[in-house]
Amino acid sequence: MSGTRTFAVTLTIPDNEAFTAYETLSRLGIAVARVVRADIWLFDVDTTAGDLAASAGVLAATIASIETIHNPNKHRLAERGSDQPVPGEVWVAPRDEAKATSVAGRSIPGVRAIRRRTAWRLVDDEGADVPSTELVRAIESFLCNPAFQVAITA
Repeated sequence: MSGTRTFAVTLTIPDNEAFTAYETLSRLGIAVARVVRADIWLFDVDTTAGDLAASAGVLAATIASIETIHNPNKHRLAERGSDQPVPGEVWVAPRDEAKATSVAGRSIPGVRAIRRRTAWRLVDDEGADVPSTELVRAIESFLCNPAFQVAITA
């Protein structure tokens, strides 16, 4: 038996990539006050009895110890409740994605596959998500290159 555990890694320091996206989207005429970016990591885990990777804190602690995913000096790690984006968010993934079985040459016991996404959330002046029409414009004009990426929305 298997399941997917999803984690978001966000920066606690200024995010230059999100700032650049904000500047570009603004120049394209997309009404956005702030851009929030996160790395989304999806781990397909065995959920059989006694499997440590599926237990609540063990996988999170293991992920937090992998420096290429999480640096405690500049990242925040949070488990997501779903393996899908929330409304107002887009996940961008490689079009020809192959599931990895290790990160930085390090395999995680009980994890059968690892996938990575980039999450984008566009926020208006009131702190709410931008209308879906603006999000679609942002996806089509800048956030996702359909030649080699796919956009995943709620």
